Amino acid sequence: MKELMINVATDFGRTLGARYIYEGKFSGELFLNNLLLPKFKLAIETGRVLQIYLDGVFGYPSSFVSGSFGKLSQDYTSAVVLQHINLISDDTLRIEKIIREVTQPNKKDPIK
Repeated sequence: MKELMINVATDFGRTLGARYIYEGKFSGELFLNNLLLPKFKLAIETGRVLQIYLDGVFGYPSSFVSGSFGKLSQDYTSAVVLQHINLISDDTLRIEKIIREVTQPNKKDPIK
């Protein structure tokens, strides 16, 4: 069975944007809708773990992380998200930032 994975830099982009699509290119919402959510659903359906390679980008803006990983954990719970994703990076702070957002997502969702 082929590995279920996302390489953020090559599959999405090296310069990540804001939270919402209307705020510009490479938003967390776009990443969630086009890559993360479809592959995450497949991981759940097949009982697999989605490998997410985080390196190769110029940083992870908090709004991007909130709009993608935070929104995913609000919709599926942090327990389910952490059961079906594996974050891979040489930068442990990057992993910790995303895990913190998954386990303590910002409950505020400003009016668009």
